[in-house]
Amino acid sequence: MKKLLGILVLGLLWCTFSIAGEMNVFKKKIKLPSDVMQGYKNAWMFCCNYDPETRLTPDHAFKFVNKTEGHPVRLGEQSVRFELRRGDCGVSPGGYDDCAIKSSSGMTSERHELALDPKVSPFKKVTWNTYSIFLPEDFPLYGFDHITMGQLHGDGDGAVGFQWDIGVGGGYVVNRRTGCFLPKNKNKKCSISNPENNTQQVIPKDKLLGKWHDIVLNVNWTKKQNGYLKQWINGKLVYHYQGNTDTPREKEQFQMGIYRGPLPSTPKNLTQIAYFDQVRFAKSCKKLKLKDLGYSCNELESQKISKIDTIEKDNYMAVIKSKDDAKYILKVSGASKELAGKKGLKKCKESGKTACYVHYVSAKSQY
Repeated sequence: MKKLLGILVLGLLWCTFSIAGEMNVFKKKIKLPSDVMQGYKNAWMFCCNYDPETRLTPDHAFKFVNKTEGHPVRLGEQSVRFELRRGDCGVSPGGYDDCAIKSSSGMTSERHELALDPKVSPFKKVTWNTYSIFLPEDFPLYGFDHITMGQLHGDGDGAVGFQWDIGVGGGYVVNRRTGCFLPKNKNKKCSISNPENNTQQVIPKDKLLGKWHDIVLNVNWTKKQNGYLKQWINGKLVYHYQGNTDTPREKEQFQMGIYRGPLPSTPKNLTQIAYFDQVRFAKSCKKLKLKDLGYSCNELESQKISKIDTIEKDNYMAVIKSKDDAKYILKVSGASKELAGKKGLKKCKESGKTACYVHYVSAKSQY
């Protein structure tokens, strides 16, 4: 039945073709097959490769493909295949022109993405969502200013809060730019290099290609510093951020596909293909129904991570000692001298030591 529904969706989508090799999805709401997506209100929009005159899109941009045809599928019978070729740029229905936007290298952008319609955005308060991604063994990892493979993005012109890229070392990284939302950065040029932002690798290069990766995200959406984003990959907690998450005055949306910035040196025939599957949303882990993917919510939610990413960086180091144990020494980081000392004393006491005291606190640059 699921396969039949997928075929019907494909038929409805591809019947919009005007000529061979192109399709008409301009300003259209696109429905993902139930085999691929669950939990979201099924209204997706394509961006941004529309011919400025005909409004048509190359039919290789995205397709719903089948396991029976030899395509990678995480679960069930279908997945979404994205293909991005050199020169694949165009104007969005809102007028955003990837072909005209110049990067610092003097080049334009190339993009084939599906984004959840912000009018049906469910990203409020606490949310859970998943996607599975497959990059073929021959996927080009280099040659671009950036290669973005997923975003949690506001629907306006503000900085993207969270995006997942191929990093400079060829691994899969999370780029967090929530520091751009802070009042002190308002109306300022803000990039990933700002000290309040962060980049962290979540899949190393040698484990990235030729296999499915299941990504689970748990977010508390807020403009306050008590928000968070947790990310599990293949059942393991790999990233935990604490701080503001919500884009001011915008509605959050999930975007998937391939978005990249070519360089003057980028080969003219460099094509990338990516598959996405199991795109799910729920207000709790239990409602994601992860058992069919092989995961337990109890196991996921019980996991801890040694280092939590925060807006306020731990720039100070406290050295803690115990008067009752001359050999005991503990070093703890904190955002200020006071916080570093308090954290150190707390950990010392929790370890069972007595007569704990702060021996020394200094900026990390002095160590």
